[in-house]
Parts: sequence; C-alpha cells; structure tokens
Amino acid sequence: MARNYELVSADAHLETRPDWVERLPEDLKPLAPRIVEVENGGQGWAMGDDEPIPLGLAATGGQKYTEFVPRGRRFDEGIPGTGGPEQRISEQDKDGVDGEVLFSSVATTALRKSADNTRAVVEFAKAYNNWVSDYCSHAPDRLFGIALMPMSSTDDAVAELRRVRELPGIRGTQLLQFPSGEKWLTPHDEPFWATAEELGMTVVAHHNFGGVGQSHALAGLQKTKSIDVEGSADFSQFVWLLTTDLQIPTLPIVTLLQLMVGGVLDRYPGLKLHFAETGIGWLPYWLEQMEDRYDRHRFWSGVQLERRPADYVRSHFTFSFQEDRTGVKARDDIGVGSICWASDFPHSVSDWPWSRENVARQMAGVPDVDRRRIQGLNILVQLGVLSSAEADELATKPLERADPDIVPARGERRVA
Repeated sequence: MARNYELVSADAHLETRPDWVERLPEDLKPLAPRIVEVENGGQGWAMGDDEPIPLGLAATGGQKYTEFVPRGRRFDEGIPGTGGPEQRISEQDKDGVDGEVLFSSVATTALRKSADNTRAVVEFAKAYNNWVSDYCSHAPDRLFGIALMPMSSTDDAVAELRRVRELPGIRGTQLLQFPSGEKWLTPHDEPFWATAEELGMTVVAHHNFGGVGQSHALAGLQKTKSIDVEGSADFSQFVWLLTTDLQIPTLPIVTLLQLMVGGVLDRYPGLKLHFAETGIGWLPYWLEQMEDRYDRHRFWSGVQLERRPADYVRSHFTFSFQEDRTGVKARDDIGVGSICWASDFPHSVSDWPWSRENVARQMAGVPDVDRRRIQGLNILVQLGVLSSAEADELATKPLERADPDIVPARGERRVA
C-alpha cells in the first residue's frame, strides 16, 4: 500500500527562480524570463522589455494578512515556496501536507508571451518539463509535477506528451490552449486526446484552457496598473483580485461543454481531466441547470448525448477549491469524487502553514470517508498516483492526525 495520504493539495505553485532557462539553447536564452530588480525595491521577473512582474502576492506563505505586500520581496530571502525540493518537503511537513500538485506561473506565462515563436514555445516547454521532472524526482511520492504542452501545433503537443510520459516525477500534462493551439475545439485536436488516453496521462488546466480569456465586464482591468485613489495603493490590483481574479464559473464551462457535446468524452472514455483553482460552489447550480436545459433543447438542436450531461462531468473531471464551504456542503449534489481540496501555496489565497486548520474548519461535520477523498484521495486517483482500489481502502481508514485544537476563523492567522 502507498503512503497513508491524508492531505494533498490539488493545486500548488513553484515560485522559484526560473533556473530552467539554463537548459535552453543559447540563442533562446535572451528571450526567456530573467530575474530583475523592481522599481521601489524588491525583485521580480521579466521578458524582453515587458514590465517586471514583482515577487509579492505570489509568495505570502506564513504572513498575516496585514503583512501582505504586492512588491518588495526578494528571491534570496528564503521565502516559503521559492526554494528547492528539499525546502519544499520541509514546508509540506510544517503544513501537515502529504503531497502537492505543482504548477509554474512563470513558465506558463513565458509560453503564452512567446506564442508567435514556434521554436521558443517548444523549447521553453521542454526545458521547463525537464527541470520540473528533476525537481519532483527528489520525492516523487510527494511532489507531483505537471508538464506544460506547447501550443504551437497538435503534432508538437503529441510529441511532447509522449516524451514527458517517460520522465520521472511527471503526473499530468497542462494545456494552455486546445492541443492544436486554437482557442476552440477542432478535429485537429483528436490525436492528442487519443494519445492522452492511450498513455493514461491526465489532462490538466489551471483555471481553463482555450477560449478568449475572462469574459466578464472587468476582464480588461489591469492588475498591475496603479490608479490613484486617496487612502489606497494599487487600487486596480485590489479590484482585480476581488473581481476578475475570483473563480468565475463561466471560465471553464464552455471548455467542458465543447469536450462533452463535441463527442471527445464518448470517443475517449478513459480520458481524465483536472481543472485546478476553479472552485466548486458553482457546480451544483450549473449541473442542475445544464440537465434541465439539455432536456428542453436537445430535440430541436439535434444534440443527443450518449449519457446524461452530469454523468460526463462526474466520470471525467475533478475540480479544486481552496475556500469554498458552500461547495463542500453541496458535495453530494456535485459528486464527492469530483472535488479536491487545494492550498494554492505559496500564493495569497494559501493558508500555509495552517492548511490543516483551514481544512478542519471547512470539513467540520463531513464524514471521514468523504473527507479523505476530498482532501487527498480524489486527486491522487485522477493523476494515477493511486488506483481506485487503493483509494477505496484508504478512504475507510480513520484519519490518524487529529484536527488542530485551535481552528481560527478566516483571517485569524497565527504566527508561523
């Protein structure tokens, strides 16, 4: 039997220095992310002549809310979440976490910014994937690497998918667009879905893949552009965090429906997908409305699905949340097997090193068998770390680590 996993984050981030760029061909290194000094203090990273992205709210581990700053931090400070694999394991131990699914904010942004340069996209993906494989190989039972797929073409994505399948420490493959590089599903994507099913590789999205971005009224708000408001600093970023950066349910819905109505999930019944940082509170309402409207409109539209819409969601997808007591309460309406707790460490949504307090507060009254699946086993099965049989066996075992005696209300952080 594998480790007695009790708490596994289905979404966490590597905010390390972008050392993976050293693995690039020499002529591409000048195009890659680099560490820079930020005006008014601290460090960040930048590409070309772009404005630097400061190290600040991306690394708030151990800080009280009153200590958050949007800039002014440095990589050499030893900030939680910015170090090597040994540091990461010690941070998991301090947080009471048994494992993390690891994403890269810098590498994903670098691929998106280089979308017009096919060679750069392919080589950036390879360099990062090799680096994260080495990183996660330090503790492959606790560090679960997510490889980035180039969005230059389906052929490139399939080639990289086959290559990373053989790399140690890689547990899933992240799409930034549909496999062909298009924003919407097309027949050109078929070889990728077929290969992912063949190899048993879970397809992962962080928020979403495809589409034209966040499609609500404040989507154009600049999170890094300062607006002068008396008594406020960086007002635009603050509003962005409270609006555009929220887990808006319209973000993944169109992608899910394309995969469902487009027949992808019928042609590839073994395909598994994980959508990280979407939240879950919107799912009961959407599932209910989708079922009702499918029944009303399937006749005139000529859309006849092989299964009920909600069955596709519960059979193929998992979704992660950080703070979502509404969704936890509605877990039976969603399907317990489809929801996964996540810390988002070391970002500002994270409660490191108080994740166990966070979980205890949100899971109060939830039976242990459901709790164990939500806070660890579901994501491990989805990524193939555990078999369904192993997860079933672990789900029946009582939790060995008792809940903390002190479960602070949201925002009442103790000193690390």
